[in-house]
Amino acid sequence: MSKKKSHSKSKSNGTKRPVTLIAGVFFIVGLAVLGGYYFEQNTRITDVDFSGHRFTSSEELQATIAEISPVGMLADSVDFGMLMNSIHSLPYVENVNVTMGFRGKLQFNVTERKPLALLIDGSKRNYVAEGGIRLPIIPEKTEDVPLVYGFAAEPLSDTLKTEAFQQVEDFLTAARENRFGWITISEVAWNEREGVVALTAENGVKLLFGHSDFETGLKHWQAFYGEVISTKGIGAFRQIDLRFRNQVVTKEL
Repeated sequence: MSKKKSHSKSKSNGTKRPVTLIAGVFFIVGLAVLGGYYFEQNTRITDVDFSGHRFTSSEELQATIAEISPVGMLADSVDFGMLMNSIHSLPYVENVNVTMGFRGKLQFNVTERKPLALLIDGSKRNYVAEGGIRLPIIPEKTEDVPLVYGFAAEPLSDTLKTEAFQQVEDFLTAARENRFGWITISEVAWNEREGVVALTAENGVKLLFGHSDFETGLKHWQAFYGEVISTKGIGAFRQIDLRFRNQVVTKEL
């Protein structure tokens, strides 16, 4: 009987130690969290910095928050929503988040939109990003992207939402993923009968991609280039029709 009682007591002590240890850990973590919260809420902002931006200058970013600058304020008095909304108003800014750095430095981490193509509208030029969002050209920060014809380059405040542009955007997105298509295509347009029409960067050969399934069309283009054009030369062709599933139709010079 005494052995059984002794075994039961030992088991009870064994279970109490981990519980005590876990409780201690949670207590320490709780203090750390509360300490961090207190530090954040009672930190005075000493400086503001930006990162992740290329097309948007630091001067532009600083200017957007100049009238609501948080420098000198306690963190719990700052309207972070207003600051981020102000930065969001810049055309290239897609997303922004904020972190508190060492000694009260406020860090805004900016994610920018990337140009998908250059809109050519007569003498007017503007980039366009995914979603049909027009972006201004920054002369010293140009992008090597295809030219797109047939769509208005202005106003910047509006987005291109037509079905025609959606097809062009789907094609450009697929071409960027394909990479071979991206480096071999220089110009893109759209018409109702043929759908997406592209010109090759070399010799300006007309490529017909239709209205959908651009991934397949681009794969056919890459295969045709490797099997036929690499032998005959791009100069032998005037038009290459990639709209069909099981064949490529060409017009030769």
